[in-house]
Amino acid sequence: MTDSSPAVGRVLPADRFHSGVRLATLGLWVLSIVVVYFVLMFIATRIFGSLSGPGFLGVILVAVVVAQPLAWLGEKQLQVRWPSGRAAELEPGALIWRDRGPTARLDLGQKVNFWRWRFAIKRRQSGRVPANYHCFAVRLVQGDSVVTLYSFLSPARAEALAAQHPFYELRRPNEPGKTALGGRDSIFLAAEHTRWEQGGELDPSDFEALMAHLAASLPDFDRSAQSGV
Repeated sequence: MTDSSPAVGRVLPADRFHSGVRLATLGLWVLSIVVVYFVLMFIATRIFGSLSGPGFLGVILVAVVVAQPLAWLGEKQLQVRWPSGRAAELEPGALIWRDRGPTARLDLGQKVNFWRWRFAIKRRQSGRVPANYHCFAVRLVQGDSVVTLYSFLSPARAEALAAQHPFYELRRPNEPGKTALGGRDSIFLAAEHTRWEQGGELDPSDFEALMAHLAASLPDFDRSAQSGV
C-alpha cells in the first residue's frame, strides 16, 4: 500500500511532561512566588509603608496567583527544550521508535500486529488530565519490536478520532452494559498494563498524525481495532 500520509517525515516527541520537567516546574513555581513576593513587597512598602498582618497575607496571596501563569509559561518552554529522549518518527512505509535503549523500526509494508483501545477518564489525573477526557492507545508488534503509544484527548477530539478509526472501548466491570470480563477484554487489559508501565505519551495532534500515518500504510488498519494473535 502506498504511503500517502501527509505526516511523513514528522518527529513525534513522547513524554513531554517527564519527571525532570515536573520537578523543574515545581521549582519554577516556588521561585516565581518568591520573586513576585519580594517585588510586591518592595512596591507596597514604598506606597503604604510597613504592612500589617492582613496586608502581608494579601501580598502572599497575590504572589501565589501571579506566579501561576509564570510557572505555566516556564513549563511550556521546558517541554519544548528538554525532551525525554523518547520519540516516534514517521517515515515512508515505516515507523521508527527511539527509546533510551535500542531503536525499533517497524516495516509497515510487512505484517504488523496491532491493538487499539480507549477508555474514559472519570476523575482528574495528577492535576494534568481533566475528567471526561479519553485515553486513546495503540500497541504495535512486529517480531521482537513492540511499540505502545497513547494520548489523552478532549471529548470532541475523542469523538472525531473514533469516527475515523475503530477503537476497542475498555470499561469497568460495574459500568452499565458491562458483563464479566471475556477473552477479548483480557487481551486489551494486558495491552493497557503495558501502556501504563512502558507506553510513550504523545500530544493529541501527534497521536492523530500517527493514526493517519498507520491508516495510510497498513491495508487493514481501519477494518478492526485488533489485528494479531
